[in-house]
Amino acid sequence: MLAAALDNSLRAFAPEDLIPRRPASLDRDRVSARIGGQVVMVTGAAGSIGSELCRQVATFGPQLLVGFDQAETPLFYLERELAGKFPALAFQPLVGSITRSGDVKAAMEQHRPAVVFHAAAYKHVPMMERDAFAAVENNIFGTWQFALAAAAHRVEYFVLISTDKVVRPASVMGATKRIAELSIGALQNKSGTQFIAVRFGNVIGSSGSVVSLFVEQIEAGGPVTVTHPEMRRYFMTVAEAAQLVLESLSLGKGGEVLVLDMGEPVKIIDLARRLIHLSGLQREQSIKIEFSGARPGEKLFEELNLQGEHLAATAHPRIRSFRQPGQLSRTSMERHLRTLRQAMKSRDRAGLTQFFEHLIPDYCPALDLQQALPPSGQGTSFNPVQHPATQSGLAVPVLQVPVTNLP
Repeated sequence: MLAAALDNSLRAFAPEDLIPRRPASLDRDRVSARIGGQVVMVTGAAGSIGSELCRQVATFGPQLLVGFDQAETPLFYLERELAGKFPALAFQPLVGSITRSGDVKAAMEQHRPAVVFHAAAYKHVPMMERDAFAAVENNIFGTWQFALAAAAHRVEYFVLISTDKVVRPASVMGATKRIAELSIGALQNKSGTQFIAVRFGNVIGSSGSVVSLFVEQIEAGGPVTVTHPEMRRYFMTVAEAAQLVLESLSLGKGGEVLVLDMGEPVKIIDLARRLIHLSGLQREQSIKIEFSGARPGEKLFEELNLQGEHLAATAHPRIRSFRQPGQLSRTSMERHLRTLRQAMKSRDRAGLTQFFEHLIPDYCPALDLQQALPPSGQGTSFNPVQHPATQSGLAVPVLQVPVTNLP
């Protein structure tokens, strides 16, 4: 009964309702100059960001749009959707993996793209803490392999979809994406390809997003679980994220990181309250909020740039540009990746952590605090979270509090 009552009110809300700022605008003429009439390839094309990129690229009349993804079924549905919405579009779905060299080489040789949007990535923070080697294989080696192929096949622009979690990373996911940024920077000066990274925060409505989880919990009658009362994130819509990527392509000169001014970060608890309000439920109808404790790899808040990255204006008033400090050479990056491959082969998790700490000086890995818990029976319960260093956004232990009503 509750799910049926919520269907019209909660499912009908616009993602923009949850973001307290105006969305960024897109300079269509500038974007069209770079992708109109070109062969464009999108990796991770069946995902939330990748599929939205495909939809928006389609409006600029590319010569050919190539959607590359290992997820066969979502790619099938994307092909059907694009055929219905853009009947004149030449769209080529390709089933393949960025970690298989044969797939990457065949895609590049067959289609010779001028522009590559690299959206393929493993992104779920707690899951990648558990499956760190999968994150390394996909986010680092997959990116490196695709970037090398792009340079070898004279791709004009290679745009990496990055994340704000690369800044002072506390998670494996953030560390692997930071190394992905470093890897394309290492190729910049030895290639005619212009390599650009785009950083943004959490995407409302993407697969596995906190908003989707909250909607499910509200429909089930609650409770809505928030990890920490002070947890906050930058948010943007899927459409806005794709627009940022396209705008960054039009602005980038190669070797820089581009970041959208996303306004003030949003408290997750305020987001939960807003969704409960949008559901149309009254507070006395027992939709409650419960604090569950921050999970391994999570920070209380995210940042958008490193201390050594110097802000530069762009032609877009809400997009900032950062030149990556201390870029590695290709030779140096290859040496680092050989070391990383050895840790991968031996499944050496300690060695992997040491590698991250060496290459990313501000990496602060998740720390299991189980040994710091008080003896059982003392009446206090903590979740294992990061070392208390809130100046870097790392989560601090949070008491398991009772289920709370909305204030």
